Amino acid sequence: MDESCSGKKWRKGNPHQRPEQMSDMAAPAAGISGIIDPEVLDCTICFDPLQPPVFQCAVGHVICSPCQGKLINKENCNTCSLPGGYNRCYALEKILESLRIPCANAAYGCTVKTHYHEVEDHGKSCPHAPCFCPEPGCNFAGSTVALLAHLTGGHMWPSTELEYNVKLTLEVKAGVHVLHRRDRSPFFLVKFTPAPPPYGSAASVLCVDPDATATMEKGRKFRCQLGSSNVDMDWQQYSRFQVRSTTLSDGWPPTEDGGSLYVAPSTESITVSITKIMRDITACTDKHQVTAARALLQKKVEQP
Repeated sequence: MDESCSGKKWRKGNPHQRPEQMSDMAAPAAGISGIIDPEVLDCTICFDPLQPPVFQCAVGHVICSPCQGKLINKENCNTCSLPGGYNRCYALEKILESLRIPCANAAYGCTVKTHYHEVEDHGKSCPHAPCFCPEPGCNFAGSTVALLAHLTGGHMWPSTELEYNVKLTLEVKAGVHVLHRRDRSPFFLVKFTPAPPPYGSAASVLCVDPDATATMEKGRKFRCQLGSSNVDMDWQQYSRFQVRSTTLSDGWPPTEDGGSLYVAPSTESITVSITKIMRDITACTDKHQVTAARALLQKKVEQP
């Protein structure tokens, strides 16, 4: 069979389709889809996902580079004790380099495909990770935008548009009040619950954010101030705290896990102000980012 027309071997697949017939048709999608046991892509010593360089013994037991470097006995396979040690497995490295795994949040809009060893890190900070409805008995899960629409449209929770560093006044009323920015992600929930005497109510605040896991590792993103006052008594109180971020995957966290404000039974309203916390300049790796952060910080210090 003359294969010179394509410059490549005719890949067997459809016995009724000749190479010359392919020229008049759309090119097939690149790549191969299939199912593979993820365990074959894990190191046989530490069980972490493999990434190049990869090493294997004579019968195919594979290990990662860090484990290969830590081996005391490099003359025998750690799994089967076969002599000969480990050698680079270039074939598997090519497979790992070409393999792309769709994000587990593809159903919620994420189009990212990562290398196998990057799946976990991406999952921790994926902006499309689902957030969950905290209403008892409701199983809704979706993006922050979808959840916001669900809470305000489906459960009819009251909502108010929020601007950072601007005080809002909310009525003290049992239930949840939604605060959202114009871009609608992330958003905040202010929950009013009965409080034991001598107090009347407790107000707590959460940030609904798909990046909640990474947020807890890097530090919280927002600071909140809750306040109440009584003009007749010339009395006021405030509570300042960093806001906990959550996907609500485990429901509404206990009040003591986040900031709150306890108010008297006669209190009719409270004020709410949320500030976005500046990223620590020590976390900046780019010198231009460091310079810009320092300049902004200096400007804030110099302001009266």
